[in-house]
Amino acid sequence: MRERGALCGGIALGFLLAVQVVHAGSPVVTNVIASQRANTKLVDIHYDALDPDNDLLKVRLEISDNDGRTFDVPAITFSGDIGANVMPGTNKLVVWNAGIDWDGEYSPWMRVKVIASDGKGFAEMEWGTEVPPGGFLMGQDGGPEGAGPSRHVNVPWSFWLSKYEITIQQYVEFLNMAFATGEVYRDATKVYANQARYAGVPGGSILVELGPDIQWTISRFRAVALTNLPVQVSWYGAVAFAQHYGYDLPTDAEWEKAARGFDHDGAGEHQVYPWGNSLAPGNANYSASGDPFNGGRTPVGYFNGNQTPAGPDTTNAYALYDVIGNVAEWTRTLDGTIETYPQSESLTNAVHAVEAPGSRVVRGGNYLDAQSSSALKCYGRTSTARSLMAGYGFRVIRRSPDAR
Repeated sequence: MRERGALCGGIALGFLLAVQVVHAGSPVVTNVIASQRANTKLVDIHYDALDPDNDLLKVRLEISDNDGRTFDVPAITFSGDIGANVMPGTNKLVVWNAGIDWDGEYSPWMRVKVIASDGKGFAEMEWGTEVPPGGFLMGQDGGPEGAGPSRHVNVPWSFWLSKYEITIQQYVEFLNMAFATGEVYRDATKVYANQARYAGVPGGSILVELGPDIQWTISRFRAVALTNLPVQVSWYGAVAFAQHYGYDLPTDAEWEKAARGFDHDGAGEHQVYPWGNSLAPGNANYSASGDPFNGGRTPVGYFNGNQTPAGPDTTNAYALYDVIGNVAEWTRTLDGTIETYPQSESLTNAVHAVEAPGSRVVRGGNYLDAQSSSALKCYGRTSTARSLMAGYGFRVIRRSPDAR
């Protein structure tokens, strides 16, 4: 129970005792000590943050007044070793001006959470299995899919796609760090990119809308809906998340090569869907598929053999879930035809230029698509304005070092 009190004409915090530490990515945060300066409303928070590669760090703080059950203290007035470009080291110092943020409040159960990232990965991201280098037939091969445009494309590097589409909770964690480091700003309804923070994302671009999924509460972003639903964002929002953590969006060809799997990516081998040639309600989330989520998104990985309606585990050959349905997935690639697609994949191909204007290819279809829609098929590709969000999400890619 929170008590009220006064100290030196304003604030009584209680001594900040044990702390809760989060390790995000490779940095290691230890030795967090917080104490209120005598006869002041300032709180000194010391910590050690070590990184094996000595990378500059992104650091943010959260504060609890109930022994760490929630971190809801409206703490935003910080100075010192916080935000972007923090050098790793020992005895780092953040000063919290509690007299501005929390004047007149008291709790003996204060806790501090220090979150650090080096921008080289999202903590606990799960990955599919390696997609090896090599050529494949992109498009239709005239078999069960029917005749249609096709193109042999060589992807000369191995890569990994995230096992699941990026979730609301993962996106909230990104937003909180990006807000603390000045990469994004917000108003009552939307989150925007600041200028020159992400390649291909102009300042003022809308990343995500606030509302049923994500809200700003007191001093940070929070997930409102089921946290493991795939997030719905603009292309700009997908790019910003990916670049913040050192990832990328897959190209059009990378997405299809991974979706088809290693046994069904050549001429005469294609399947319509990652698991076969038919689509039933228990296979994926599409319009009127009958799942219990009221025609909206299903939690990532829902179609694992325990879903309703009953169906098989539809993870694909590279251990990816929701390749088809749920949310359509943004790619890096500009709109264009398969016939003109480069036959040797390269990130320097103009069709993949993130700075270029124009609609981007989306893949996999979504919960709004009818069962017969070609968007739900492995070869299905549509292009969409980069600003659209409803029904659009993403997964990220990491590539072997030889990718160019």
